[in-house]
Amino acid sequence: MVLIITSFWFLRNSQSNRLGVERGSLVEAVYALGTVKPVDSFSLKFGIAASVREIFVEEGQAVTKGQPLLVNDSGITFRSPFNGTLTKLNVAKNETAMPGLPLLEIQNLKEVYISVSLDQESALRVKSGQQAQLSFESIRGNVYKGKVERIYPSNGQFLVRIEPDELPQGILPDMTTDVAIEVSSKENVILVPLVAVDRGKLTRFRNGKRDKIEIRIGAINSEYGELIQGDLKEGDEVLVKN
Repeated sequence: MVLIITSFWFLRNSQSNRLGVERGSLVEAVYALGTVKPVDSFSLKFGIAASVREIFVEEGQAVTKGQPLLVNDSGITFRSPFNGTLTKLNVAKNETAMPGLPLLEIQNLKEVYISVSLDQESALRVKSGQQAQLSFESIRGNVYKGKVERIYPSNGQFLVRIEPDELPQGILPDMTTDVAIEVSSKENVILVPLVAVDRGKLTRFRNGKRDKIEIRIGAINSEYGELIQGDLKEGDEVLVKN
């Protein structure tokens, strides 16, 4: 799990390795790796063994709805069901194709969604309508928004379908993206730097005094947590570990 934190800051004292504590807002998110999937995908298979008499397309070629793809030895012409791109061609002219084996694949590269697989704990927190943030490794610094359309089980996995508001040009099916699904938010809470916490305790500096105190933390991310119990307030400083 990962949390996104907004509207807060910590003051760092480089000489004493302390962090000043502040209040702020915290948005909690489930983090996962997503895969870009085409909305429309078609795989052509023969129902019985047949020879391919003619092939009219090449791998990587753009095709239009109704365009001839190939003809079998019975003279049947198979056509594209939608506008897209021929992404796979697994058969050659005069080759005999066995039943059930995919001969070619067509995908609509212009209309895509994001598919995410979650563990059970994370899946229990995700619901339709939640906001998501998407980022691509090759385009760091840019964050794209989306929304959870649905979550469902599939072959032992818990899959989330995210509809992106927009994606950068050049994004194709099978590319991956870092996904943060926003599952809850906290407002006006004390934010504790996790680097200062050791087994539920931290060292607090207040009014010139140094004390070891116990705390409890609620929502967290890789760096910060929400204080839910413990004598820590704005203006305090905490000792951080090297």
